Amino acid sequence: MERYKLDDFEQRCIQDELPYCQAACPLKVDVRAFCGAMAQKRFDAARKILARSMPLPDIIGRICDHPCQDACILAQKGGAISIGKLERACLENSKEMGMILRLPSKKLSATVYGAGLSSLSCAIELAKKGYQVSMVFDGEIPGGRLLMFPQEVLPQEVLVTTWQNLQRMGVTRSFEKDPISYGLKEGSALYVGVDDPEWTHLVDANDVDPFTYQTSTKGFFAGGYPRSDMPSPIWESADGKRAANSIDRYFQGASLMSGREKEFSLETKLYTLLEGVPTLSPKDDPIEEAKRCIRCECRYCVRECVFLEKYKGYPKIYARQIYNNFAIVRGSHSANKMINSCSLCGLCEVLCPNDFSMADLCRFAREQMVERKIMPPSVHEFALLDMEHANSPRSSGFRSGAKTTEAVFFPGCQLAGAMPDQTERVANFLGEMFDGKMGILLGCCGAPAWWASRQDKVEEVIKSIEKTIESLGNPTLIMACSSCNEVFKNFIPKVSRVSLWQVLLERGIPEAKPAAETLALHDPCTTRHEPEWRESVRKILRILGQPYEELLFGGETTRCCGYGGLQLMADPDLAHEGVLRRLKESENDFLTYCAMCRESLSGSGKTVFHLLDILFPPSAGKVRLGYSKRQQNRELLRVKLLGPCDLPPEPWDDLPISVSDAVREKLEDRHILDSDIKQTLWEASSTGRYLISPDGTRLASSRIGNVTFWVEYREDNQSFAIINAWSHRMVMELMS
Repeated sequence: MERYKLDDFEQRCIQDELPYCQAACPLKVDVRAFCGAMAQKRFDAARKILARSMPLPDIIGRICDHPCQDACILAQKGGAISIGKLERACLENSKEMGMILRLPSKKLSATVYGAGLSSLSCAIELAKKGYQVSMVFDGEIPGGRLLMFPQEVLPQEVLVTTWQNLQRMGVTRSFEKDPISYGLKEGSALYVGVDDPEWTHLVDANDVDPFTYQTSTKGFFAGGYPRSDMPSPIWESADGKRAANSIDRYFQGASLMSGREKEFSLETKLYTLLEGVPTLSPKDDPIEEAKRCIRCECRYCVRECVFLEKYKGYPKIYARQIYNNFAIVRGSHSANKMINSCSLCGLCEVLCPNDFSMADLCRFAREQMVERKIMPPSVHEFALLDMEHANSPRSSGFRSGAKTTEAVFFPGCQLAGAMPDQTERVANFLGEMFDGKMGILLGCCGAPAWWASRQDKVEEVIKSIEKTIESLGNPTLIMACSSCNEVFKNFIPKVSRVSLWQVLLERGIPEAKPAAETLALHDPCTTRHEPEWRESVRKILRILGQPYEELLFGGETTRCCGYGGLQLMADPDLAHEGVLRRLKESENDFLTYCAMCRESLSGSGKTVFHLLDILFPPSAGKVRLGYSKRQQNRELLRVKLLGPCDLPPEPWDDLPISVSDAVREKLEDRHILDSDIKQTLWEASSTGRYLISPDGTRLASSRIGNVTFWVEYREDNQSFAIINAWSHRMVMELMS
């Protein structure tokens, strides 16, 4: 991945943007972390958080005018967090910080004029950086306007202690009244804090740069100007701190502006969703008040996506991890599983206010892995082999219309495999509708290859389909699968397409009896940007009188069933977790209009119907099928709709096997097909190569493609009872 690609992805993620409170604070105090520490009664830790950004927390924490509080988004939910109250409570309950650390002494010196808060802040910041600092002020101790605060608000002892601490850090006092003649010697700089009225005559406000605080005289800085009619302690301190940073840069000969954007910016791109946040009024108790803070962050996509949530980060971090994954020359590519576990559903992009797409990032990363030949073959091979079966002569083919071909019904491999009886009935229904002018095309659209970033295999499938469509006169494709529609939209956009549901709406819906109960409607993720698909389904349901429930995450924000992007292949547990999260959205049983969604969502405690289960009710009831059965169904459907293929049967096709439900579940989890078992048993029987245990069970193995299969079985009267089966990709090489 090139650096510019990484930068583009990283910039789209706004999780690292400052929270509203911190962005509004001139000193950029981490209010979010401060509230977190206060909520846990970690007062000393909270004080340290203030001290990281506040030059003088003992003073500012008592008198801060907290613009952060005005920016708090909880003002929309009962009232902003009372930050000022929390700061004072922190100081009352925490220990003093002790001696402030100071960098090694430098020969360069700065003179700070004024006794106000900006001058004090500038002096302490410069002293911490190791510069020799002298202050010029009237009175016994600095403070200026601070000395006028009531004792209960800002005790004078705090100002005394502050001056003592400054002196311990090496800050001295000067009585030189002429800053130009005294303060701007070689290797020196000076700062005038105009929040102390004694020194305002020394500086023309129009002569001060509002970002660098330098006047037209090099080395001469000033700050502390009021931002409104009322003095602002936090801005006065920020002026002094920022001026100290400018003086430090001035001494080093560095740019006074470069790289200081976040120091000055008060805007944030952060987006925090308030949906679900309770409305609570401010609390008198500071601990309870701190607990009201919702720790503003974005992470909306992370909260709603099991994939993003699993890896304990957020998109910007994932982009960096993927970039680093490709930078590894030797060693473990630890991000491989993460890259392949994304369902590519696009929910994150819809939820993100800045359109960050993990789907685009992971798809791009997969393409790079395939191109660099570091894609683990085990991740996608089973799905690709299943796709090849769906496009083999045993399962695929086409038939033109009897007269001419106005339209072609393309059910897709999943509907044909999971619901062959209903697929056949739909084909016949459409055939009557089009009066012999409808063709049929069976096969897979190439989605598994697209998800696996196997561009060569996608193009192979697409070219074959495109050639078939052209041979039929470029008729309109009637699509029953929205994943097929998405593939064709991307690879052959000129081909005319329409959903099965739109055709039924326009030409006639079969008589059907709706289910009595309300069903939760699950939109396939590949209809996210297909409003006509979604709306046509809803119109059919309304015509039928079928009660349905709109899910919170439906339409454009629908969730994936776990099969998209081949997530189920890369991380089955993650896919199952996503299914459970989806099903928890409603107490009702579910209804969808994607065969793969029906299969993925079924088997987790709820009944999941396909729309065709209502329009064309199955004769034997709804049954969730495994991989082997789906392949067999495709082959049988091909015979029924198109006639038998020309290929001879395999010698093991008719081998009788029996598999218990418990063993069948293991075979499904391990992606072991009946055909794999039959071929292994046939080779064992033909060659006599198998092991026999003392209890009479047999163990046979065979290498099929890249996989070695092991089958444990019993043989009785020429039938085989399967006890267990395993597979692996390891190859044993004999060394001579």
